[in-house]
Amino acid sequence: MNTVQFKDQSLTAEEIKALAQQTKLVGISFVNCPVTDEDILQLSGLPKLVNLSLENTSITDLSLEYLSKLPALKLLFITGANINGSGFKSFENNKKIDCIWACSTKLNDDGLRLLANIPKLGVIRILDTAVTFEGLLSVAHNPRINVVANDLFSPEQMAQFEQEQRDQAKSKKSFIPEEVEKAKAVLLSFFQAMTDWEKYAEESSSGSGPFASDLQPRCEAIFNQYCTDKPRTGYRPDGIHFSLGPDYSYGKQEFTDVEQASKNKILFYTKNHIDFQYRYILVKKENDWKVDECQWHSTGWKKHGL
Repeated sequence: MNTVQFKDQSLTAEEIKALAQQTKLVGISFVNCPVTDEDILQLSGLPKLVNLSLENTSITDLSLEYLSKLPALKLLFITGANINGSGFKSFENNKKIDCIWACSTKLNDDGLRLLANIPKLGVIRILDTAVTFEGLLSVAHNPRINVVANDLFSPEQMAQFEQEQRDQAKSKKSFIPEEVEKAKAVLLSFFQAMTDWEKYAEESSSGSGPFASDLQPRCEAIFNQYCTDKPRTGYRPDGIHFSLGPDYSYGKQEFTDVEQASKNKILFYTKNHIDFQYRYILVKKENDWKVDECQWHSTGWKKHGL
């Protein structure tokens, strides 16, 4: 067994010691268990532990120092603990951890800043903490992090924070409004063409039969018209897939920002209907704007495909 779960129970020192000897463990979950700093110290030698969940335990910031020593830890979920985040300083050179929750804790602005300094950290969840809006804005210099705060801040405050992240990450190139409008018109036309194609795909592929024979040629024609000519292995139009209505892939894209990185490169930022952040890269080829790539925000900007 590579993962274990404990709920509503107290583990003895002997049981913790036995758990620490299970060197193949990749996941442990403690829910409503009075796990202590000493227990975490015992477990900090597990070489393959990737996922650790600590919900309503007795740990303090001292445990964070011990947890930083876990060589494979990527996901750390802490909910309901007496920590203010000072222990996250121990993670400042940790290049493995990808996601940290510190919900229903005493996490403060200083603790959030320590989290934002962790090199590879992408997702920070801070529900029900002492973090202030000023503290949130103080970490906007890090464009990599995705802060999930739910009701801690208003939608307007989160939008302001995300805008500040983008502003601080932008290149300081000149902005040419006419070119931006031309590029946006191309992107919107691409969105509409792909939405129409997905509607056709949905209608023609209903039932258990194969895709319509002209589905891929139709998709290729759209890419030939609006996109740069380059291999897109695993993505459309080389690989055929489509989203269903009413939203489709591009039906609910809300433009949030634009950046002109150079004379021949413009980036449009959007959010979809479930608040995922996207960035569309358009490049100018022979005086025409073409859609080159789509990225989404997940521990920084990553390739998403069109």
